[in-house]
Amino acid sequence: MKHQSLPISSFCSTGSGGTPSRAKVDGYYGGSIPWVKSGELREGVILNTEEKITELAIKESSAKLVPKGALLIAMYGATIGRIAELGVEGTTNQAICHIVPDPNVADKRYLFYGLRSKVPELIKQGTGGTQPNINQQIIRDTQIPLPPLPEQKRIAAILDKADSIRRKRQEAVRLTEELLRSVFLDMFGDPVENSKKWPLISSGSAIKSIEAGWSANSEDRPRQKDEWAVLKISSVTSGRFLPGEYKVVADRLIDRELLTPKRGDLLFSRANTRELVAATCLVEKDEPKLFLPDKLWKIIPDEKTTCTEYLRYLLAYPRFREKLTKQATGTSGSMLNISQAKVLDMEMPMPPLNLQKQFADSVWRNYSIRNKLEAASQESITLFNSLLQSAFKSRG
Repeated sequence: MKHQSLPISSFCSTGSGGTPSRAKVDGYYGGSIPWVKSGELREGVILNTEEKITELAIKESSAKLVPKGALLIAMYGATIGRIAELGVEGTTNQAICHIVPDPNVADKRYLFYGLRSKVPELIKQGTGGTQPNINQQIIRDTQIPLPPLPEQKRIAAILDKADSIRRKRQEAVRLTEELLRSVFLDMFGDPVENSKKWPLISSGSAIKSIEAGWSANSEDRPRQKDEWAVLKISSVTSGRFLPGEYKVVADRLIDRELLTPKRGDLLFSRANTRELVAATCLVEKDEPKLFLPDKLWKIIPDEKTTCTEYLRYLLAYPRFREKLTKQATGTSGSMLNISQAKVLDMEMPMPPLNLQKQFADSVWRNYSIRNKLEAASQESITLFNSLLQSAFKSRG
């Protein structure tokens, strides 16, 4: 059955907030009233906020109280199109439009999903440069199909279940990495405190060699079949090897020896910002048409002493990595750099090799499970998006 589509303005009230003057921090901030910023919209229910404002701030600024249950959508910049539900009475900044539906016409959860389905259309209508903006009028003019309320509630309940499955599977993927960190600590203890009293050796004794890549002239575009590409630093910085982070090579590669990533390789970013320098990852499968740039290293262990899997999680342990990043050189705000000499001069605990190999087996079993979970997660995302678009496709 076809249902009439109506503009949001015909069954909702809308508004935007404001930012109290920072010149009166003592008078306007630090109160008890939640103040939502657009970066806090994450498709969930907002119950608390990073900052809170005072009654005086509401009285003397454009910030206004928004009722519990209102829907919030970001209108500006990098967060454009993000949506959330306000779970408490609160306020927002001016980058957020709040939407309060007439409960006799529209179910709140149904409208929440209706807005999510319209985000691509909203962004297309945005104005500005690389980060477009939308306004209240664009949102108010957006049309949503409105079946009878019982049907809206039925559709919303189906989408809630599908979204719950999607979120649980994404959380399961996230927990696989957390589990590995827990296994590492359980087997080897805190590597900074060396709580299990392993022998301490210099990293130069554990690392056989460090090989640096080559930064060719390249273009930031998708590559065609059989084209070579050089990895970006971002292929490593998340802690997971991302082979899709590359640039297509414009140089000819005749007589050039290249470092191509192979399964089990330990990669290390020797140059980046303070937060991202000294990132590590393990390569999960051979990538014969990719190669490392000079800002990425391949660390090769002395196989009689250690293995890449142990080194990966040792170097990534936050307090251990912090010791390493303090050795980086560079001016504040610029890209920092770590020399090979500094990496090879660190002291590290070295448990028995057989124990390290047990951990290595755990790592690859975990990666195999994670890959299966990611496939299931992608299926749930595809299902959710299909249901969402089907529920809110254009109707006459």
